[in-house]
Amino acid sequence: MLVFMGFLAFATLDASAAPPEAAAAKSVAEASKRLESARAALTTAVQRIQKDPPSNADLDAALAAVEALKSALDAGASFETADLDYARAVLAARKELRTQREYVEGRRAKVHIFDSRRRMDEALATLNERMAKFSGKEPGPKEMDDARASVDALKKLADESRPLTKQDEKFAAYISEVDATLARHQKAIDDRWLAQSAQKQRGLLDDSRKALAAAVAELGKAWSDEKFSATDKAITALQKQLDEGKPLEERDRAYRGDADKARAEVTQARRKMEESVAQAGVSRVKAEMGPAQEELATAAKALRARKPTPEQFAEAKTAAFVVRKLVEKYEPQAAASQPIAQYLTEVKNTLTEVEVSLEVRGLDTARADFTQALRNLERRSVTPEQFEEANTAMVILQKTLETAHTKNPAVSPSAAEARQLLKDGKATIERRRYEVDLQQQRAKVDEARKNATALVAGIQKEKPSDAQIQEAEKAIQQIGVVLEAGVAFVKKDRDYALYAKESKERMAELTDRVNRRKIVLAAADARVQLSERLATAKEKLEAAKPATSTDGDIDAASKVVDELMQMFETRAELERQDAGYASYAERARNEMVKLMEALEFARQARALRKITGEALAAASATSESAASAKDLRKKKDLYANAMDKLKACQEEGARMVKENAGLAGIDVLIGGMPTRPQDVMAQCAQKAASLQEPQKKVDVQLRFEDGPRKAYTLAKSLLSKGSKNEALEQYNGCVAEGRILQNQYPDFKDHKFDVSGTSMSVLELIQVCVKERKPLQAAR
Repeated sequence: MLVFMGFLAFATLDASAAPPEAAAAKSVAEASKRLESARAALTTAVQRIQKDPPSNADLDAALAAVEALKSALDAGASFETADLDYARAVLAARKELRTQREYVEGRRAKVHIFDSRRRMDEALATLNERMAKFSGKEPGPKEMDDARASVDALKKLADESRPLTKQDEKFAAYISEVDATLARHQKAIDDRWLAQSAQKQRGLLDDSRKALAAAVAELGKAWSDEKFSATDKAITALQKQLDEGKPLEERDRAYRGDADKARAEVTQARRKMEESVAQAGVSRVKAEMGPAQEELATAAKALRARKPTPEQFAEAKTAAFVVRKLVEKYEPQAAASQPIAQYLTEVKNTLTEVEVSLEVRGLDTARADFTQALRNLERRSVTPEQFEEANTAMVILQKTLETAHTKNPAVSPSAAEARQLLKDGKATIERRRYEVDLQQQRAKVDEARKNATALVAGIQKEKPSDAQIQEAEKAIQQIGVVLEAGVAFVKKDRDYALYAKESKERMAELTDRVNRRKIVLAAADARVQLSERLATAKEKLEAAKPATSTDGDIDAASKVVDELMQMFETRAELERQDAGYASYAERARNEMVKLMEALEFARQARALRKITGEALAAASATSESAASAKDLRKKKDLYANAMDKLKACQEEGARMVKENAGLAGIDVLIGGMPTRPQDVMAQCAQKAASLQEPQKKVDVQLRFEDGPRKAYTLAKSLLSKGSKNEALEQYNGCVAEGRILQNQYPDFKDHKFDVSGTSMSVLELIQVCVKERKPLQAAR
């Protein structure tokens, strides 16, 4: 097999090594170049495989080089008749191709033969080693199995290498030697196996012969049933050994002689048994079976009466059992003694009569029990236990019929009636089972319907709890569950199909009642919730109307109104389902619209109070802070903030009142006193007018400090440092800023300001700056 696989491998390599069909050369020069290259490659490849042993890779390369040279010749075939020099080269190349191909193939074959012989030598050495162990002592099963395995392995290698014998005569002679060795070892193994098998079988045969001889000897001393039985068993055992050793008789003459002697001993033992039975006679059998036969005859007579009692049947059954066992006991003696056989035949006749009567009685009893069980099933109310009793009675009748001798003319009528009863009874059980199951199924559906109807009626009275409603819904669903369990009856029973359809309609009706009741209850709950939420909204809205209301009051009222709107949205489906709730919801929605309008007015009123009254109070507090502030810039910011609030009080307040005239009538708390918005806005105007002067004064003061005074102070500092040019610029700035301030605020021309510890007006500071800059101007 390995060599065969090697051939396949090399064939595959050959196929894979073969180059693809070469394209035709375009010129003589190209064809010549390709041819010389292929010849050189082949020469090199052949040189590599000349060493011993060559490698498989070199052999493959040599074969590929041969194919490459052939391809080169095919590619330039068209130029062979066109160019003489090329034709000569091709002629030499073809000769080289033929010679080298034969050499390469020969080397490849020798390598295969070498590998095959090496493997067979190894297998032969293993076989010789195992045969040496096999021949040196009494081999065991393992040694024999190992030797057979080695023979098989070497034979397999020889068969696989046999195709190579045509290529090498020496290898063919070697294969012949291997075949001879295999035949010799195979015969040795077979002979040893035969010797061992014959020896073992001869030992078993001797043991069986000795056992038979001992049994025959005991039987000759005195008769007994046990000795007769032992002799019969010994004959059977010896005959079995003879049958098992039959194949050895043809191959082992000594064993065949022992087997012939054993057969003669078997024949002699049988003759001895017949003689012993004849000597014992039928009297001994009658002595043992006589009492039991008499009891059986009495039982047979009692059974022939018109109405045997149960006790008589029991006695007959016991007597028949005892006689049957005795008959079976003496069957072997009857086979060896005609008188005993005749006596047993007489006993069997009586036994058969009794057994037939008992069988008929058993069939009649089983039929009666089954018939009664079937009658019980025909009653109006049938329990599961009665079905079990009927099935048990049917099984008993079946088993009784199976054990009865139905071909006996005395039994066959009862057997026929039993078969018919079984057939009819099985149909009756199936029919009644179906009828009872159908009846019970209808009862279950009725019960489910009654329960669901009662629960649905219960939730129609007073306000039911969620648990009661859920229980009613589950009860309705239970009708469907019960109907699904009996779906098989719909196809089989038309009345039940109509009943199931009506039950489903009843389910739909009950479901509709529950849904309508849930809608009514939901509508009632919704009315209560709407009423409560409307009352809460009105309460919150009233709290948001007074002048003392806060933003929190407005937010609380807005939240309740939003919840009320959400309630209408979530219960929109309920309005379509319940006309009463829809009417109530419409009225509530109208009230909600009014509440929303009132809420909006309250929200605007609150905004107006914040923009007027609260702004006036805040502006007053801010102006007081500004008056007491030391920092001029902070003072300015506070006055500006107060003025912004007062301006918004006037402008935004007037706009809101203009847009909603109703806001003019609300109260705004000023100092805890209710005041109309117009009056509050007037107070804002008055307060703004009163703050103009101090705000202006702060602005002038800041402009003076940031303008002329700052420039003058910086000029003095620069002049002291000798920076006259920079000082001159600051003096110019002092004069310019002073004149701008004087022009913008003429009312403050005589106002005295603090300048480096000296009190000066704007004009006086300008004059000082003009006076002090003149020297600097003259210097330039």
